[in-house]
Amino acid sequence: MEVQVEAHAKLNLTLEVTGREGAFHTLDSLVAILDLSDTVTVRPRREGVNVLMRGIPCEVPLEKNNAFRAAEAFFAAFGKRCGGNMGADIEIDKRIPVGGGLGGSSADAAGVLLALAGLYGVERDALSPLAAELGSDTAAQLNTGYLRMRGRGEKLSPVVGLPKLYFVLLCPESGVSSAECYRLFDALRITLSMGVTEQTILALHRKEAPPPFANDLLIPACILNSDVMEAADAAYRLLPDGVGMTGSGSTAFALFFDRDARDEALIAAKFGNCTALAAETYF
Repeated sequence: MEVQVEAHAKLNLTLEVTGREGAFHTLDSLVAILDLSDTVTVRPRREGVNVLMRGIPCEVPLEKNNAFRAAEAFFAAFGKRCGGNMGADIEIDKRIPVGGGLGGSSADAAGVLLALAGLYGVERDALSPLAAELGSDTAAQLNTGYLRMRGRGEKLSPVVGLPKLYFVLLCPESGVSSAECYRLFDALRITLSMGVTEQTILALHRKEAPPPFANDLLIPACILNSDVMEAADAAYRLLPDGVGMTGSGSTAFALFFDRDARDEALIAAKFGNCTALAAETYF
């Protein structure tokens, strides 16, 4: 027996740094879940967790692999309900670029939780506390559509009524370290975007172009990796309805309200060192 699920990427349409709580930054972010996904397949085994990664290379030691951590957390919480099995064979076919701010490892963790829940009959609602412990992006990526993420990322609320959006993702070959990006953000004392997430939600409801996207980590991300600026410039050249950067980079995105316009831009454009991917909101 096996269970297979799609583990979906996320896109931060906005990212406001609103302050700090101890060692953590607080955020206000509008997040879109994308149709771009990794495929997670799980099979039962008597004990132990084995993770096999295929597709895009992911050089992460097993004990630090979020998919492995998710499986360990699942069996710690629900092991008695697993019919004597306390392990799983997990295969992940990776299509989400690594280190680009698209939440690939968090998607895999969410996918493992969902697949194991399907395999062992655990209610989906019971997964949220585990996902939150694994990381705020993991909790968000249990969902579909649009979410507003606040606090340290633990405060999640669905955003309804927004249209399906179409994207060209511009993914540089090299990524940006989130920890280094936040450290540089603090050192630069960047003026914060205030209220842009709320403004963006209202603009998207009305399909106003361009929406007032902002990401407070854009400047430090560009300093740490010049390819981020190249990706953003390539996005602007597509003449989209909006441009932004997800997470701490390095992926920039061009937003289109119309799928045909997105497809035409993708065909006609040249992207230098960036890989261009088509994506859309996943409901």
